[in-house]
Amino acid sequence: MKKLIVFDLDGTLAESKSSLDEEMAQLLRGLLEVARVAVISGGDWPQFENQLLTSLGGGADRRSLSLLPTCGTKFYEYNGTWGLRYAEVLTPPEVEEITRALQQTLRAGGHEPAETWGEQIENRGTQITFSALGQQAPLEAKKAWDPDFVKRQAMKVVLDERLPSYAVRLGGTTSIDIT
Repeated sequence: MKKLIVFDLDGTLAESKSSLDEEMAQLLRGLLEVARVAVISGGDWPQFENQLLTSLGGGADRRSLSLLPTCGTKFYEYNGTWGLRYAEVLTPPEVEEITRALQQTLRAGGHEPAETWGEQIENRGTQITFSALGQQAPLEAKKAWDPDFVKRQAMKVVLDERLPSYAVRLGGTTSIDIT
């Protein structure tokens, strides 16, 4: 029997920035009774609260659940309450360097979308996330913007060159996460 099972949140347990549906919540509650479960995502702690924890309800064995926001650069465990066990926080100069590289890459690559919904570059403390259409973009618009990953893959190549000391990952449907 497996002792630990790890899931991605967005696109695996739930649609992008959406709550778990009731069937998934029920399956996850059952799994927590027999195994340890870890959930990782590029999203930050509030996203885990909204998408995952609220949907699980009170009957879930949260002691068997580990949460890894911002691509695992934060780690939360439950011991009566949720507690942050570690966080690899970016320094202000690192945030500035990453933000500048994202802005330059976006302008130079010609991938600026015609419309955005909210912030495109978000500092999540331990990760900088670029969301091409903005943080509040509707799911259908997100799915249509880069369905074949070509735009973000081209941006990633440039960002890998500009930011060799960081991990650059494609996340979600329109995101690039940098840790």
